Amino acid sequence: MVRTHGMGLLAELFDFAQDEEEQGRAWIEEVRLSRMLEVSSVSGGASYEVTDGAPRFLNLVEAENVHVFYGEEFASLMDSAEMRFPVEPTAHIRLVCAQVYPGLPARPPDFPSVDAAGLAPVVQFGRINVPQERLDDFNGWYSRDRGPLCEKVPGMRRMRRYSPVEGERLMIVLYEMEDESVRETPEWKHMNASEWTARVRSYYRQEPGSPGVYTRRGYAR
Repeated sequence: MVRTHGMGLLAELFDFAQDEEEQGRAWIEEVRLSRMLEVSSVSGGASYEVTDGAPRFLNLVEAENVHVFYGEEFASLMDSAEMRFPVEPTAHIRLVCAQVYPGLPARPPDFPSVDAAGLAPVVQFGRINVPQERLDDFNGWYSRDRGPLCEKVPGMRRMRRYSPVEGERLMIVLYEMEDESVRETPEWKHMNASEWTARVRSYYRQEPGSPGVYTRRGYAR
């Protein structure tokens, strides 16, 4: 049975001191993510390591909606002693995000493998600052220019955009790909060369290290 992708996303990004990096990586993947995935209302998740950008480590957890991350079961887990870091990260960004594109009941983007279960082997994760007065143009770009062009990129599984309800006041964009070669295809380059894209890039600002490209290390469900 193909897993349903929910409208809620918890994204956590981490860096650790070099001499504690392996211990930190193992813990956020084998303990922190693993325990989150045991929560009954969580639909799936994956751990990633950066190949381009920063921070180095990324955990993604999907749920039906953002309320799951504030429910008693999930909140109790996060407050428990077992979820305390064994080594302190030098950076820890936590974002609880509500999906805004594609929205329901709108038709989802028509990717050939859109129903593939689980988060993709490679993701591009962007954290973008958009001026308030430009939001209408940015939203139009995503739904009428970026989305249709992205559907034509071979090897692209899904593209989604989120608005954080906790964390930085940013636009979060998530592209799921079969492998890193997707970003080298003519279709990907064409998508990034549209006139509307050039205009949008003139006013938005990427956060440091964004967009990060990440390769999946492990996932469940």
